[in-house]
Amino acid sequence: MKTLTKKELLPIPILILISGAMFSSHFGVGDLIFPPILGRNSGTNWFTASIGYALINSIGVWLAYLACAQQNQSLSGIATQTLGNFFGKIYTAIPVLITVFFILPRVASATHEMAVLPLFPSVPLWVSLAIFFLLSFYIAFTRATVMDKLGRFLAPALIVFVVIMVIKGVASPLSTPAVSGSETPLKDGMLNAYNTMNAIAALLFGGWILHELKIRNISGARDRGINLNIIGISTALLLSITSTALVYLGKSSGPAFMDASIGVLSTEIAKGLLGQAGLIGFAIIMALSCLSTSAAISSMAGDMFAEMSREKLQYRWIVITATLAGFIIGLVGLSKIVKYTIPWLVLLYPSIIVIIITALYSKFDKIRIAVIAGVIAALIFGLGDMLNFYGITDNPISNFSASCPFGSQGIGWIIPTFIVIAFIWLLTQVFPQLNQQNGKQA
Repeated sequence: MKTLTKKELLPIPILILISGAMFSSHFGVGDLIFPPILGRNSGTNWFTASIGYALINSIGVWLAYLACAQQNQSLSGIATQTLGNFFGKIYTAIPVLITVFFILPRVASATHEMAVLPLFPSVPLWVSLAIFFLLSFYIAFTRATVMDKLGRFLAPALIVFVVIMVIKGVASPLSTPAVSGSETPLKDGMLNAYNTMNAIAALLFGGWILHELKIRNISGARDRGINLNIIGISTALLLSITSTALVYLGKSSGPAFMDASIGVLSTEIAKGLLGQAGLIGFAIIMALSCLSTSAAISSMAGDMFAEMSREKLQYRWIVITATLAGFIIGLVGLSKIVKYTIPWLVLLYPSIIVIIITALYSKFDKIRIAVIAGVIAALIFGLGDMLNFYGITDNPISNFSASCPFGSQGIGWIIPTFIVIAFIWLLTQVFPQLNQQNGKQA
């Protein structure tokens, strides 16, 4: 086994800095509000729920980074390699635009409702959003310094506050868990994790990190892959530890606030455990976590659209556009933004998971047509889940998915989708010209 040289591996402090930056980029409002309410609702089944959450939110993140490292490409590169230049760019643009149009305003609105209003109830929404996006713009505007700003200042503050709150919650919980918790904790954990968008974000952030490694003079494909793997594992571990701890807090202290809605519960737990200092600390951490996510998304969008347009769309203009879009849409309010986001997430998530898993295969270009079939099948199943959110529950797609293995856990699409992939792959072994034709089109 070859020993890593200094050229191949970034210095440990830099790896820690970038890993911290990525953790703070992923750890946004979703990771603060969904785990506690998941823990409260799961009761004594909290650990199973936390596993479901980690499968999507942490393992999904690690696999997404691993896929980018394996292919040494961003989502844009993987998608265009699979679906062809035109459809690949469209497929890539959709999740990027979702993060810009849904997640940016969501984290900004959450900062106002959960961090500003509890302390300064007279501050109007537009003022909070204006200050928030000015700070986000400042962090993201200069590409070369984004990681340093996120990793040096925001990540340590997030970790310290979570550690303090967890220690207090373990030492003196506010209540006892509900004995009759959710009957489908694994499914609930996975569905809550969908809302964070972290697995999708990781596939987008993977390309962002690859660009960062180029900036830091890590030029070889193998060298970038090694560093990205280390960063991905570290980020996933931090997300898993914090989410499990927050699910536990929801289990142990959440029942003291049974009427608290999503978001409000997290605030109540922090205040109940640490008093007024907890309320202030939670407000600060909420603002910092949302700010780091916003800056990372703006910077990632700048990188991604610059890459897809071959620099015709410039990084800084994309950051400016994303900032303005987040500010304008953020005026709608948090609850409405969350409502609009969920259907699009369940539509895309299955196909994103297909791309992540298949991209782990080193000879990815040999299975492109099978991956295309899998992506289409996953999108069809995602459409069924999307229809469910719009009240069309008795549709043939959802009914079929529910009848499949793991259907009761909300992941009935997995087995039939990978059967489709396997069948098409076998077909290409019999008719190898199919893959060759697909390669020419791509």
